[in-house]
Amino acid sequence: MRNELVFAGLALVLAAGAANATGVTPGHLQLANQLGVEAGASSAGELAQIADARRDNDQSTVAWLLAHGNSRASAETSVGKAQIAAQLGVDASDFTAAELTQIADAKRDGNLHGVRFILKHENRNDYYFPQPAVGHDK
Repeated sequence: MRNELVFAGLALVLAAGAANATGVTPGHLQLANQLGVEAGASSAGELAQIADARRDNDQSTVAWLLAHGNSRASAETSVGKAQIAAQLGVDASDFTAAELTQIADAKRDGNLHGVRFILKHENRNDYYFPQPAVGHDK
């Protein structure tokens, strides 16, 4: 009887360690269960986006996220950058960390023109303003 308890306890510890090694936290698991999706199949940011889309009754976005339409995010996207992008509702791989910060600041300030400016990547345009040279173009 004692051996059975020891082995059961050991199996429980090993199972908990294996679950923790996959990167699935209890909160991640709870959110996935609430949404009815597999916890390991989606990141925490994806789960948050699915929850937001369901709350907004946006079925096309939910379907896109469940089909992993946002799997373009690659290894160059850090966890922090992905979190900021998820909070802003944009794809982290489309923006630099500085651009994400600028979007967040513009949203906080109510600057819709600034938000659109960065979302459309107009901040990346190269503008050329020629300066008159001495003796020319006066």
